[in-house]
Amino acid sequence: MSILFENELGYFLCSETYINNMYEDINLKPKINPNLYKIFTPYCLKTKPKAKKNISLENNCDSEEEIEFIKKNYYQFNKELKETNCVVSKLVQSKNTAALNTADFVYEESGKYLISDAVGSNIGPPVDKMINNSRFFFPRNSIFFVKNVESISLYLEGKTFDLILLDPPWYNKYIRRKRKKSPHAYNMMANEELKNIPLENMLTDNGLIVVWCTNSPKHITYLKDIVFKKWKVGYISTWYWVKVTKSGETVCDFSKPNGKQPFERIIIGSRNNCLPKEKKLIVSVPSAIHSHKPILHQIFKKIISKDPKCLEIFARNLLPHWTSYGNETLRFQHESLYCVENK
Repeated sequence: MSILFENELGYFLCSETYINNMYEDINLKPKINPNLYKIFTPYCLKTKPKAKKNISLENNCDSEEEIEFIKKNYYQFNKELKETNCVVSKLVQSKNTAALNTADFVYEESGKYLISDAVGSNIGPPVDKMINNSRFFFPRNSIFFVKNVESISLYLEGKTFDLILLDPPWYNKYIRRKRKKSPHAYNMMANEELKNIPLENMLTDNGLIVVWCTNSPKHITYLKDIVFKKWKVGYISTWYWVKVTKSGETVCDFSKPNGKQPFERIIIGSRNNCLPKEKKLIVSVPSAIHSHKPILHQIFKKIISKDPKCLEIFARNLLPHWTSYGNETLRFQHESLYCVENK
């Protein structure tokens, strides 16, 4: 189980536990490197809003009211969370060095063994395979396509899914600047390209579309008003991933609009207007790997059918009983992410 605690406000997730349980049947007993989740200290102790002349729609959150809503609910959620053993007492002098160094190592190593232009599946128990002299792990009953999203219709024609999850490489200025300095920055996608993915043909009548979105009103509005309309779904709700340290402290302060925030948005659409519309929090310690999101499957399984058919687009890892599609789908199946008992 990835859900360690829940109440009416939201869920506390541990993706590390979920991932480790996926491979317990493999002889090597791979466990995701625990250093990746050793986030002990906030990324920045104080956040300062930018000068007014730099304010732009790209960086500005929706409203102060929304930020206050998230902040208030998080403090109430965290109060109950601290009564459990899901978080530890604050460690005064601990740093995030091990997490950051491990993330750099994973990016370097997994990047050396990127697999491209491939289609495959593991119909059965989890296995490990040697590919190009490097080991990869495959969870049970997983299907993958290492393909560009522009060709998705060719490979998934006629298939429909109850849950479609997307983490698009949204265009933003920070990543554009990072691309000039780092080989780890990803290619970005224009909003128009996202709209052109033909999900209107891939979603079941009672299915959900779940999209990780930046805090940019430009992206949020385009997704709700244009992309969802083209995909023939209605906007249902926005949930919030609140990122915390091992002690439950947010990774940075809540800020005024246009400042850095400790949360990301998860925007939900559906063709079924009877689905719950309340806003929820998802709280977890983030992986130090950039854009390595928490695993949401068990939460949404509570909302849709017991055995949903699930698709992730822009995937960089595999999940049991999922179809994963993207141009780096196997990147984080590489052995560099894991510690094993024997090799």
